[in-house]
Amino acid sequence: MSGIRFHVNGKEHRVPQSFAATTSLNEYLRESAGLNGTKVMCKEAGCGCCAVTVTLAAPDSDKLKTFSVQSCVTPLYAVDGWQISTIEGIGSQRKGYHPIQERIAKFNGTQCGYCTPGMVMNMYGLLHQKPNITAQEVEDNFDGNICRCTGYRSILDAMKSFAGDANIPDSKAIDIEDLNMNLCPKTGEACTGKCGQSLDLQLNDARWYRPTSLDQLSKVMKDNKNKKIRLVFGNTSTGIYKDDGPYGVYIDLHGVKELYSYEVNEKSVRLGAATTLTHVIERLKANQKKPGFKYFHDVSKHLKVVANVMVRNGGCIAGNLMIKYWHKEFPSDVFLMLECAGAQVEIFSSTSGKKETSSMMDFLNKVDMTDRVLTAVILPCLADHVVYRSFKITPRWQNAHAYVNAAFNIPIEGLVIKGRPSVVLGGISADMVHATKTEDFLANKTLSPAVLKEAYTTLRDELIPTQNSLEATPKYRKDLASGLLYKVLLSLLPSKSSQVRSGVEDLHRPTSSGLQTYQEMIYDFPIHKGLPKKEGPVQAAGEAMFVNDMPKFQNELYAVFVLADVASATIESIDASEALKLAGVTHFFSAKDIIGENNYMFAGSLFQLTPHELFASKEVFFNGQPLGLVLAETQAVATTAAKLVKVTYSKICTPVLSVEQSLAKDMEFKDARITKVVGTPDEAWKTVDQQVEGTVKMGSQYHFYMETQVSLAVPSEDSIDVYSSTQNSDSCQDAAAQIIGKPLNFINITVPRLGGGFGGKVFEPAMLTAASSLAAYLSDQPVRLNVDLASCIRIFGKRQPFVAKYKAGFTQEGDVKVVDVEILGDSGYTDHGAMYTHECIHFMDMGYFVPNWNIVGKVMQTNKKSMTPTRAPGTVPGALIIESIMENVAKALNKHPVFVKEINLYQKGQKDIMGHTLNNCTIRDVWRRLKDIAEVEGRLRQVEAFNQENKWKKRAITMTTCKYHMNHYGPGLGATVTIYGRDGSVAVTQGGVEMGQGLYTKVAQGVAHVLGVPWEIIKVKPMQGISSPNSMVSGGSIASESAMQAAIGAAQILKERMAPIREKFPDADWKELCQKSEANKLDLSARFFNRHELGGDPVANYHTYCAGVIETEVDILTGESQIRRVDIMADYGESLNPVIDIGQTEGGFIMGVGCFLTEDTKFDKDTGRILTDGTWNYKPPTTKDIPIDWRIHLLPDTPNPFGVRSSKACGEPSIGLATGALLANKQALEAARKDLFGAKDFIPVDAPFTPEKAQQSVGLDESVLAV
Repeated sequence: MSGIRFHVNGKEHRVPQSFAATTSLNEYLRESAGLNGTKVMCKEAGCGCCAVTVTLAAPDSDKLKTFSVQSCVTPLYAVDGWQISTIEGIGSQRKGYHPIQERIAKFNGTQCGYCTPGMVMNMYGLLHQKPNITAQEVEDNFDGNICRCTGYRSILDAMKSFAGDANIPDSKAIDIEDLNMNLCPKTGEACTGKCGQSLDLQLNDARWYRPTSLDQLSKVMKDNKNKKIRLVFGNTSTGIYKDDGPYGVYIDLHGVKELYSYEVNEKSVRLGAATTLTHVIERLKANQKKPGFKYFHDVSKHLKVVANVMVRNGGCIAGNLMIKYWHKEFPSDVFLMLECAGAQVEIFSSTSGKKETSSMMDFLNKVDMTDRVLTAVILPCLADHVVYRSFKITPRWQNAHAYVNAAFNIPIEGLVIKGRPSVVLGGISADMVHATKTEDFLANKTLSPAVLKEAYTTLRDELIPTQNSLEATPKYRKDLASGLLYKVLLSLLPSKSSQVRSGVEDLHRPTSSGLQTYQEMIYDFPIHKGLPKKEGPVQAAGEAMFVNDMPKFQNELYAVFVLADVASATIESIDASEALKLAGVTHFFSAKDIIGENNYMFAGSLFQLTPHELFASKEVFFNGQPLGLVLAETQAVATTAAKLVKVTYSKICTPVLSVEQSLAKDMEFKDARITKVVGTPDEAWKTVDQQVEGTVKMGSQYHFYMETQVSLAVPSEDSIDVYSSTQNSDSCQDAAAQIIGKPLNFINITVPRLGGGFGGKVFEPAMLTAASSLAAYLSDQPVRLNVDLASCIRIFGKRQPFVAKYKAGFTQEGDVKVVDVEILGDSGYTDHGAMYTHECIHFMDMGYFVPNWNIVGKVMQTNKKSMTPTRAPGTVPGALIIESIMENVAKALNKHPVFVKEINLYQKGQKDIMGHTLNNCTIRDVWRRLKDIAEVEGRLRQVEAFNQENKWKKRAITMTTCKYHMNHYGPGLGATVTIYGRDGSVAVTQGGVEMGQGLYTKVAQGVAHVLGVPWEIIKVKPMQGISSPNSMVSGGSIASESAMQAAIGAAQILKERMAPIREKFPDADWKELCQKSEANKLDLSARFFNRHELGGDPVANYHTYCAGVIETEVDILTGESQIRRVDIMADYGESLNPVIDIGQTEGGFIMGVGCFLTEDTKFDKDTGRILTDGTWNYKPPTTKDIPIDWRIHLLPDTPNPFGVRSSKACGEPSIGLATGALLANKQALEAARKDLFGAKDFIPVDAPFTPEKAQQSVGLDESVLAV
C-alpha cells in the first residue's frame, strides 16, 4: 500500500504519503483524526499532556507490550502497525468511564482539566506494565506530567489508590479485565504485534524508510549516501534540538531485528542499540546481583532520573548517545555512566557491511558516524573492588537536565587505589569528559585526609567551565563537581566523625502522604459539602472541550505572530514577500492594516491601563513584541512562513533588563511612584532597641497555564463570533471591536473554559482576540490563533520582579516597631506594572502588626513585556519581604523566627497597613492551633538535634502567615437560571469563567440548595457575552463566590415565582412541579446580577487568614533540598466546598514553591530574548517537589459574616505561605555556615533560591572538608 496503517482505539487508520515527515502523532490525532482529548502544550516531551499508550511487540519478540509515550514527539510515520489508545478509547460518559478516570475525578485530582487526559493515559500505560503496582512506583512514574493547578497531591493519591501497599481510603487494585486490552481488528484475537512492514515512502518533503533487517538498513544508507539522513527511533531529541535538519531521508529503526539483542555472560552484558531506556533499567536490575555487575544498581538508579518515564519508554540507548555525538555540549547521563564503566559500543558500517567495537571516547571523537549506525552497547563486568557512583544535580527533583552530572569508577582495596580511577564529568564544557589530571593524581594513591584535599584542589584547578547565559555560573559548576568528588572519596575513608558521614549519601525521599481535615456544615446542603468537581469525569475522559479542541471550520486559516528579535530598536521595514510566496500562505497583516485603533489594552471603569499596540508600528520595546500576523492554510505552514518575514531595524540599543540597570539610567516612571506612611516612623526610630537592614530580591514567574493562549474568530452574517481562553471576556470583546472599528455588539464572545489562567489570561488574551478578529474581518475567513509555548513565554507578561531594600527597628523582645522599605518594581516597557508594586505595598504586612511604616514604591521601566497579574501579585512579594524582615530580626536577637513572628501577630481590633480595623481577625487562633497540631516546639528540638549530628545535611523549620484582604471589585457578575418545564432539568449561565477553581461546581451547589433539587440535574454552561455582559474579570479569588451568589439570587427568584404552584400541589415531586409551572405559563428563567459593593474600612470586604509550618532539608555540598513536611491551617469561614478549597490551597502553595525555589527566568543580555522559553530550561515544580508529608486543616467554627454563605475565598492566600520553603532552606544553610565558619550572618533573600544560589551562599572551600 502507499502510506501506513495503524489502529487507534481499535479503528483502522490508513494514512497516505501526503503528510510531512516531521508530522507528529499528536498533530495527526488532533487535526486529522478529530481526537482532541489528547492535548498539546510544549511539543518537546516535557509536560505530559499529550500522552497516549501504544501496544506493539519488538521485532525479536512475540510478546505484546503496552506503554505510554508522548505523542508530540512521536513521528506519525513511525507508528505503522502499532495499536494506539487515546483517552477517548478507554472510557467516556456514554460508554462508561474507565476506573482510572473515575478514580482521579473522585479524588478531586482535576482542576482546569487540561493535564488530566495525560495523567490518565500515563497511568493506563503504567498499569499495563505493572498491574500490581506499588505506591513508590506510582510516584516514580509521574515525572513527565506537569500540573499547574492541583499541587499534585490529589492526583498522586488517586493513582496510588491502585497500589496494594497504599494507605489511602477507597484504595482498590485494578481488575486486569478493566485494562481494556484492545483486540487486534485484523484477526479478532490478541494482537501479535506483527502488523508492521518494511516501508519505503516518498513523502512531499522527504523519503521515509523502515528497514526490517541490518542488511536492508545498509542498503538504504548506501543508496542515500549523498543525502542528509536522520535515523529515527524515539525522536525525543526534537524536544531539545528543534532546529536540526532539514533532512532528505528518514530511516525508522523500529523494525531492525538485530538492534534488539540482549546477551548476558560472565564478562559483559550486551544491549541492542534499540533497547529503550525503560528496558535498559529493567535488564540492569535483573543482573545487578550477579558478580561484577553490582554497579548496575547505581546505573539503573541514575537512569530513572534521565528525562521522564514516557521519554524513557520511547527513546533508546543509542538515541541518547547519538544526541551526545552530534551535540557535544549535551550533558548525556547515559554517555557519562557508560564511559565511566568502561563500556563499548558496537558500530555497523553500511559501506563495509562490517561491525566493529569502539570505546566511548573514540565513538565520541574519532568515529565518523555519517555512514554508520550503533548496533549495541556492551557493559563490562567490573572487579569486586571497584567502587562505582554517579550523580545528577538538577534544578528540581526530576525531569531536568543536570547543572553537573558525574560518575566515578575507583578500584580500591582498603585505602589503596589500584591503578587509575575514572572521573567523568558532564555540564562543565563541551570538550571535557574526563578529569584527567585528577585521575593522574589519584592513581595508585593511598587515601588519606591530605590526599582527599589535594584531589579536591587538583580537580578545581583543572576545571574550566564555559560561561553561558543559560547555564549555572562557572563557579557553582566547579564547586559542585569538586563537592561530588569529595562525597565519593569521603565514602571511601574511615571517618572519626559521624557528623561528616552525612556528606556521603544523597537526600532520601520516601513516598509522600497527605492529610486533610475540615468541617462540613449540613444546614445548607449541598453547600459546604466536600464534593469533587462536577466536571471532573468529563475532564478525565478528555471530553471537556477547550477553545483549540473545537473542530476546524470550513476555510479556516491558521495565524502565527511575527515577533521582534531585538529588544530596543526602530523598525525601518517589514518585508513579507518571501513568506507570501510559500504555498499555502494567504495573508500577512501588520500595523498598517489595522482599521480601528492600534491598541488592545482595554481601559474600562475598573482598570485605567496604558495603551499597548497590537502590532508595533515604529518602535520595538521588547524582544518578542508582535510585529504582524501570518495566515496560512495549516499551522505548520504558518509557523514556517512567520520565520521568513524579514524585518530591518535601526537604532538598535542594548536592552535594559533589570531594575538596577533601569535605576542607573534614571528610567523610573516617576508619576507612578507611590509613598505609604503609616504611624510616625521618624519618631518610632528613636524608641527602638535594635535595627537590621537587608535586601530582598525576586525574579519573575511565568504562569505556565497548560492551555497556551488561543483565540478563534469566525465571521458570521453580521458579526464575528470569538471563542477565547480568557479570564476577562469584556476586555477581549472591547479589543476585538476596537481593532476593527466596530461597536461592541459586533463581537459575540464565548469562553468555554480555561486550561489554567493564574492571572495570565486577564489582560493578555485581548491581544489574541484583537489579532484574530482583525484577521478574520480582513480575510472574511475563520482564523485560529494558538500561540505555542515558546512564543507565549516570549510575548506575554509575567510576575513582576522586584528588589526591596529594608530597615527594621525592634525591641529586645523582638517586637517590630517600624519598617522602612524601598521597592524597585520591574514594570516592563510601560507603567502597566505599577498596580503590582502598589499591591505589594497593600499586602506588605501580611499577618504581622507593625505600627509604623515608611514605604516607597518605584516603578521601573525595562525592555521587557509589561508585567501582568500572576496569582496573588501583591501577596507573593509582600510575603517575601515581611517574612524576610521577621527572620532577620530573629537572627539579630539569636531567637528562632517562630517566636519572633508570634510576638508580632495581629490581634483583633488593630488596624492593618491599609487602615482596615481587624475586628474579625483569627490569625492568632490559626497560628496557635497550627503550632500545636503540627507539634512545632517538639520538632524544633528534633531539628536542632539532627543538625548537631550532621555536618553536610541540615534541616530547618519555620512558620509563615497570610492576611489576604478580599475585595469585591468591579461591577459584579450576573447569572441566569433556567428550568426546563418538561423534565425539571436546570441550566445555568453566568459571567464567571471556569478555570479549575471549581466555579461551576459551587454554582451548581448553590442552585441545588435553593431549589431543593439534586445537583446532578443541574448543568452550568460556558460563559457567553450576550447572556452575561459587562462582567467583571474572573480573578482575585472571588469569582466563584460571586457567581454562586448571582446564581443563588436567580434561583431564589424562580423559587418565589413557583411558590404559588407549590402551595396548590404540596405533594408534587420536582418534575411534576415544573410541568405544572409551565402549564400555568410561568417564566421558568430568571436573571440576577450580584452587584459588587466594596465594604469594610476602607476597601476590603473581609480578610482570609492562614498560616503554614514548613520543614526542609538541604544538602550543603550540592544545594539540593526537599520539603520534608508542610502543615497549613486556613480560615475559610464555612467553606463552600472544603474539598475544592483544599485543592486550591495545595495548588497555590506549590505554585509558590516554584516561584521561590525552582522557576528561574533568564534573558540574553545582548538581544533581550528570554532564554528560558520551554520545559527544557524553565522548571515549574513536579510531583517530587511537593512536601513529603502534607497536612491541610481548615479552621472550624468560624463563619464569615461578610462572605457568601458565611464562606471566604481561597484561591490565592496560600501561595505566600511557600516563602517558608525558601526561608527554611536559608536557615539550614545558616546553620551550616555557623558550624563551618562560626558565622552568624543573615544570608540575603534572593528568589528563586535555586540549588545554585543555596550552595553558593555557604561559601565552601577546601579548608572545611574534614573527614
